[in-house]
Amino acid sequence: PYGGQVLSDLGANVIKVNALHDWYWHSNQIAMCCNRGKRSIAIDLKHENAPEVIDRLLASADVVIHNMRYRAAVKLGIDYESLEQKHPRLVYCHTRGFEHGPREALPGNDQTGACLSGVEFEDGGCHRGGRPLWSLTNMGDTGNGFLAAIAICQALYEREKTGRGQWCETAIVNAQLLNTSYAVVRPDGTPFERPQLDGMQTGFSAGMRLYPTADSWLCLSLLTDTHWQALGGALGLAELAAGGRFASLEARAAADDDVAKLLEHTFATASAESWFEKLSAAGVPCEVSSDDASAKVWSEQKLTDDGFIAKFPHRVIGELGQSGLAFQFSDTPTAIQGGPMLVGEHTREILASLGFDESATEALFESGVVGDETLYPALAKPGTAIAPSPWDPS
Repeated sequence: PYGGQVLSDLGANVIKVNALHDWYWHSNQIAMCCNRGKRSIAIDLKHENAPEVIDRLLASADVVIHNMRYRAAVKLGIDYESLEQKHPRLVYCHTRGFEHGPREALPGNDQTGACLSGVEFEDGGCHRGGRPLWSLTNMGDTGNGFLAAIAICQALYEREKTGRGQWCETAIVNAQLLNTSYAVVRPDGTPFERPQLDGMQTGFSAGMRLYPTADSWLCLSLLTDTHWQALGGALGLAELAAGGRFASLEARAAADDDVAKLLEHTFATASAESWFEKLSAAGVPCEVSSDDASAKVWSEQKLTDDGFIAKFPHRVIGELGQSGLAFQFSDTPTAIQGGPMLVGEHTREILASLGFDESATEALFESGVVGDETLYPALAKPGTAIAPSPWDPS
């Protein structure tokens, strides 16, 4: 779904085809973070009358993107081979958990892709005594979305030259492999020397790690001797100054634990914010890591004005804040086309645009082919039957 959101942010008219029971999934924060700027039509794709609605949608579509297992698409008649015959200009993007091959039929998600690609092993500092770390950053899901958007844009560009659409595919594991692409090996299988996370997951070395302070944590990311000299001057540590025993890269590498202990003892004496002010003024790359510091970002008006943070009213949860546009252009206008949609919120509007008159629309509702936002318990009309969700534990 994130790929469709990226395309919406770029100006595409994105219609999300939801199942009737998707109201449950779309009530959580994960779905809300990747479904803004879209319109939703809720359809029971297994209903015998659903193909008429789908066919009309496809007739005016440039792109189809989905992440269901391909055999499910075949059963529903929306596989590429079927659609390409009727709609040769259609760009068809299949995003899934795993690559094309022996794993392609397996159910995949961000966490399984992170495990297979080595992200959870690497991020756990397992090479230096740590344990695999459960990833919360969803870089596979969002990365796969960006890959899908790029692939679709390329296929559309190619269609401008050839007049024909084509199949394209991406996978979560491919996106996660990008995240561990630094862990390369020689042809004989031996690894290159590279920084490895420590078992406590605090960092790679004394100059690239997190340090506890008097109240929270401080991140150091020192890349050059100039950074180290600036750090030594700001902290008043002669050992790091020019001519000091830790002044050179070689000396620091040989005594990395000693350097880390020196800095850890120093940073423990004051707050992270006070260290940040002193070190950043001296040109030392650093940042505060704390719940409060991260929360402050969301209240920075400049980021909201520039579109990097977006806030929307939401009919179910109230106001919703989330990351905004991921890019800006000098000439091309960009704008978020709205907040996260509700499942079925635009069903009637979309059906009307497809040529269904009022009586035909009501017939589709009455027969259970389609639904609207009253599928949500919070918005349901008295007597409305709520479609059971396979994800609802109740």
